[in-house]
Amino acid sequence: MTIGNVFDEALGRSMVRPRRWLLMATLALAMLIGSLPLRPVMASAILNAASTTAVGGLGACSSNKGKDLYNCVADVLDRMASSIGAANVPETQRALQTAAAGLRAATSKSQAISAIARCQSVISGALKQVRAAGDRYVPGWGDTGLTSISSVLSRAIQLIQSKG
Repeated sequence: MTIGNVFDEALGRSMVRPRRWLLMATLALAMLIGSLPLRPVMASAILNAASTTAVGGLGACSSNKGKDLYNCVADVLDRMASSIGAANVPETQRALQTAAAGLRAATSKSQAISAIARCQSVISGALKQVRAAGDRYVPGWGDTGLTSISSVLSRAIQLIQSKG
């Protein structure tokens, strides 16, 4: 028996406690790492999933015309903006929300198309940044998943052109 062991026993400490501390520290570290955002890996999947859902939403809007159509498409864009929040792409969300607000304010087909076209232009610019970065995640915007967002915007424009 060492002096350290005698001292630990006198103070009521055991050799189990340092192991528990190490286990707790390891678990805390694992939880911290697990809670870190996985934006670069997950952004594309989140953007693509939101786009797929939005295409379905646009399909449901196809029975509307005029102002009802614009509001329906605006709702789809707002839902898509909300659903991509986990990817931490606030600039992309803001562009979609601005387009939705423009659609709600639109009183004509040309105003509605213009609101979406402006958003599509912003998303295209972000996609150029992604391409310039080697198809990697661009903070605030996302990654190659922006292609699917742009496709949704194209479908929305086509829908408004044909039904608006």
